[in-house]
Amino acid sequence: MQAAANPPINAPVEPLDAANVASSQNASVTAPPKPLKKYKFIVKVTALERVGSTTSQRENPIVVFDVSTDVPTFRKQQHRGIKKSTDEFKELFRYLVAAVQETFVPALPAPCSSFGPNTDEDRSKTMRNYQEWLERIAADPLLLRNEEVAFFVQSDFATYSPINSPPMQPASGLKRRTLKQLAPPYDEVVELAEFRPLVKSIHHVSQDAQSKLAKVSKQRRILAQEETELGLGFAALQNDAYTPGGPQRGLQHSGLYKRFGRVLAAAGDVDSVVSTLELATLADPLGWLAKDTYVVKEALTNRHLVMRELLQAQQSSRAKQEHARKLRAKRDASPIKVDEALRSLRAATQFEQDLTTRQRRITGNMLLERIQWLQWYETFIAAAIKEFTLRKIEYERKKLTLLERVRHDVRRADTAGGLSRLGRESHLQPSTLSPKNSQRIDGDEWAGDHRRRSSLFIQQDTLTNTDFDRTLAADEQDFQQQDKNDDGDEDVLPTDKAQEEVDRASLDARNAASLLGLATF
Repeated sequence: MQAAANPPINAPVEPLDAANVASSQNASVTAPPKPLKKYKFIVKVTALERVGSTTSQRENPIVVFDVSTDVPTFRKQQHRGIKKSTDEFKELFRYLVAAVQETFVPALPAPCSSFGPNTDEDRSKTMRNYQEWLERIAADPLLLRNEEVAFFVQSDFATYSPINSPPMQPASGLKRRTLKQLAPPYDEVVELAEFRPLVKSIHHVSQDAQSKLAKVSKQRRILAQEETELGLGFAALQNDAYTPGGPQRGLQHSGLYKRFGRVLAAAGDVDSVVSTLELATLADPLGWLAKDTYVVKEALTNRHLVMRELLQAQQSSRAKQEHARKLRAKRDASPIKVDEALRSLRAATQFEQDLTTRQRRITGNMLLERIQWLQWYETFIAAAIKEFTLRKIEYERKKLTLLERVRHDVRRADTAGGLSRLGRESHLQPSTLSPKNSQRIDGDEWAGDHRRRSSLFIQQDTLTNTDFDRTLAADEQDFQQQDKNDDGDEDVLPTDKAQEEVDRASLDARNAASLLGLATF
């Protein structure tokens, strides 16, 4: 609702009772409330500049963005070409975390992604991250209406520093670390009492997953280097291992080792790219999530510290009230001491009321921020996993395409079909190699593993096919025809037999269901 979208920053949250609810309902029936004005803050990141030394380019890039807003704290509505360095963003972030304790300030993204600086992927990724951060700031009315946000946008480049001094934290340093070791005070708000352990668990799981993914990526990069060296070694065998006219003339003439080595080297390059993608698409978002959950956890810790301070203030107020009552009950009590006790009681009561109002305001706003943060978390992690999966599938398909390029050369290494038998000399292989699929109903043609079949499929001794088998058979015929013209061999293509097998390999729905129902592994 618009009324809840722009609450006053320092307005206390009054408790709701039955009389207030009834009066508000009657007022809504008699006269409809006037809609509150909803301020807009439209931001667009337009460029990312990396200048200076190598360290500066990586750690302190310059973000260029445009702003259009009607928030009263801004001097004008349109701001074009605003340039801010990452250090200035950090100054604003530190101030907002200390000044606005009622909300969850979004953590800053990393200034450089795992793609590496000065690359198109890194530029687009970093710009998108800062765009999302600014949009999250604009979506929070407490942060948007803070004066420091206006000062940050309207200040000149490389000149911003917080103008206002942030309020004191409930506890810091050694005292904060000590209080965090104690059990949290009793929290009557169940949603926030359960929210902090959840956020802490997400924080630790994200850190652990990021570190493990970094180790996997490092090992994959080493594997890619070894694959590349192995490919180069296979390519060198083409000229060293065999001599022209020898018994392996077919292998030498077909260039199997050379092509196979190139495919292995290309597969190593693909694995190297995949290792970088794993870090950029999943490890970086997990790192950002770990930082964001830490900020949320510390904000909830500040609420616990305020609650603990409120309990101490209540105890102090009760003690001073009892002390003042005893002084007034004495007949020979000094009026000066009574007045001093009453002043101390009034000060303690006022401090208790301020803490109560502050604690209510923090609790009410964090209940709203909890729902928004959980929605952002689900959307963010789902988008990261989706991007990681799609990019991984894309490059795995590229790697499979590379391996498919050399499959025919490996299967047709010699005229006797030696490599296709994989050392199974007892298995008879015709001299003419037909373009058959390696995966058949009765088992794997390469490994010789046989699958179990029902009596229904024993009658159909045909290979499983797809709609693309006719095209693949035609491609194989063209490939073998070209190879026959180049080598001068007299290989006979069993086109009629292959076509007959394809025609007899059609399976209806019942047979396919029976095949899928069997344990074939």
